[in-house]
Amino acid sequence: MIRPTRSLVPVLLGLCIFLGTMEAAMAVQPVQISKTQDAVTLDNGVISLSFRTSDKRLALTSISGKSGERLGAFAPGASLWKVDLRWPGNASREVGSGEVELTDVGADSDPRSGKAEFTWTIPLGPRSAQVTMSVRLEPGDPLSYWSLRVKLPEGWKVMRADFPIIPNVKQEDGLKLAAPAGWGVEYSMRPGVGYGGTYPSCSAAMQFVAFYNKGRGLYIAAHDPNACHKRLSASARADGVGYTLVNFPAVPEKPGGTFKLPYEIAVGVFDGDYWDAAQIYSEWTLSTKWGSAGPVSKRPIPDWVKETDLWLRPDGSAEQNVEVTKRALEYFDVPTSLHWYRWHQIPYDTLYPEYFPPLPGFAEGIAEVQRAGTRVMPYINGRLCDPNSKTWIDEQGSKSAARQENGQPYTEIYGSKVPLNAMCPYTKQWQDKVSGLVKRMITELGVNGVYIDQIGAAYPVQCFNPDHGHPVGGGDFWYHGYRKLLDKTRRLLPKDHMITTEENAECWLDQFDALLLVNSPTGEHPLIPLWPAVYSGRVINFGFLYYPGDDLKKELPFNYKTARCFVFGSQLGWIQPALIMADENREAAEYLRTLARTRRFAHQFVTYGRFLGMITVTGDNPHVKGDGSGSFSGTYKIDTPSVIGSAWQAEDGSLGVLLANIGDKDRDVEVHLPLIRAGISASKGFTIERFGPEGLESSGKGDSAEQKVKVPGRSAVVLVVKPDRG
Repeated sequence: MIRPTRSLVPVLLGLCIFLGTMEAAMAVQPVQISKTQDAVTLDNGVISLSFRTSDKRLALTSISGKSGERLGAFAPGASLWKVDLRWPGNASREVGSGEVELTDVGADSDPRSGKAEFTWTIPLGPRSAQVTMSVRLEPGDPLSYWSLRVKLPEGWKVMRADFPIIPNVKQEDGLKLAAPAGWGVEYSMRPGVGYGGTYPSCSAAMQFVAFYNKGRGLYIAAHDPNACHKRLSASARADGVGYTLVNFPAVPEKPGGTFKLPYEIAVGVFDGDYWDAAQIYSEWTLSTKWGSAGPVSKRPIPDWVKETDLWLRPDGSAEQNVEVTKRALEYFDVPTSLHWYRWHQIPYDTLYPEYFPPLPGFAEGIAEVQRAGTRVMPYINGRLCDPNSKTWIDEQGSKSAARQENGQPYTEIYGSKVPLNAMCPYTKQWQDKVSGLVKRMITELGVNGVYIDQIGAAYPVQCFNPDHGHPVGGGDFWYHGYRKLLDKTRRLLPKDHMITTEENAECWLDQFDALLLVNSPTGEHPLIPLWPAVYSGRVINFGFLYYPGDDLKKELPFNYKTARCFVFGSQLGWIQPALIMADENREAAEYLRTLARTRRFAHQFVTYGRFLGMITVTGDNPHVKGDGSGSFSGTYKIDTPSVIGSAWQAEDGSLGVLLANIGDKDRDVEVHLPLIRAGISASKGFTIERFGPEGLESSGKGDSAEQKVKVPGRSAVVLVVKPDRG
């Protein structure tokens, strides 16, 4: 099978792609499996995997592609899987493949695929369990597909399955890990560095990681269309880098039988960096419920959401916010929306979900700012309930709380220091509570939308309440429960109204109109646009990172975040109007206004188009250095070129380049237009237009990927490259 690729080129190149694909298909090598007494190798000419089977132990000794080997030495005793088994007396046995004997090795292939199977026997007193790991290849595919099943004796069940464990990614200078935390984080995998994130949440918004160095990479992903509860983790040692995917399955009511991990793990090779790995994952997501909802241009998202360039974040009463917000709307003079916090009489993070009654005058304040030309989206939390609330006590909301194995709720404490309990989204009561709140806010307050906190940010928990209607434990109930909740909510939305959530757990993106991305970690490991590399053109994002109070005083942290928000394609701002409109923050406000006004001329790229990657900006482009306050604690170092840039492709095939100057001085820079990636022929010529904050500044012809551009200080430029059709 030839892996389909999501085309990045205009329709005019379709015939060339078709002919190239046909030629590649004719040259595809069938899967070959070599099995000896001590080894098994699977090879399809694109990827090769080798396993050592001597001494009744299995070792993964090689994963290689045409550009080279991806693995290092496999340590004695290392495991490729580990399972936590339990029987009715709650006795448990945790065992990995490195601890038990390999009892059978099988292999078979045909013209369409090839598969190797490895089976171990786990002694369980007088009985035993059999664990089988399968690895299959298809012709021409750079990915291998791994699966795991466990044949259990009566009474036993699987509580956790760590699979796959890849303990021996090659450790070498320059090795990077792209991790799906928030926007994406690029870790330098030096000994002692590690990453961990629970899916689905902002710490693991997607189900893949990529290791890469010197133009070659290793891709590892759960291709799980039901978004089951899992944890991704990687850690670097002096002798190698290990990766583990921990799976928290649903626990069947009747133990015994056969447990099968309900999805395959894709392990494969690619050439390039995180962007290239993201294209593999992006292609797979098109087969999922959330990933197949279509492009933003076709989704039923209100036009005002698509057209928003700036978000302001009022906080508190209408009396405190209306006048300064109206001044901000007039000053910025771009399509602006409001995300309103603390509009309720209860304290923040206290007595949730009793948001009514609102603060006095709130509905009237909403109407006043709407007349000034904006839309309003207040806050609620979609996950937490205060055990002192009316919902918990009088409405018996305690019955809908997610429960641990010991029957206790999951209690979390935030800035208010008030204990709050995580609710089970599979319960009808909680679904009705959240959807009813949204309807009431729209009906009684006249808001244009509602922000439902934590759904896309906070991690799932296992739930062991058998009365909730889902299998206990983990599995996919969290995903499906919230899908039901959001379906109910969307059915209650009037035309031209919307809902959003915090962060970007992928599996509900089709049910939200936009996503707030501000929780990505700040520290020594840089943020990368991994998220837009996968989902650009299919989702709207707003915000970038929190703006701590000293960001505006220092200027550099504010400009740095705002510029990156601009080139990452996100809607700008998410800042309190009183803060940005303060006299002492005039320069920050001017910079935000300049970038927001420039962004108006890039919607075909950042709202509707596809992200083609960051671009290297050379020429007169010195680095600026400083430090900023972390989003939650500590500080982080800033070391960035003065001008940063990104490339995008619109639905009509045109290429867009966004450039933002963080510094005060004008810069004469040079950029290499990614014409090949965009499918534009330099030899046939193109038109290149330049837009600034006031609109079109120049237009001319070009025939070279190398372009010189002047970017004014504290400003931005959008270049639009349109291929000549002659």
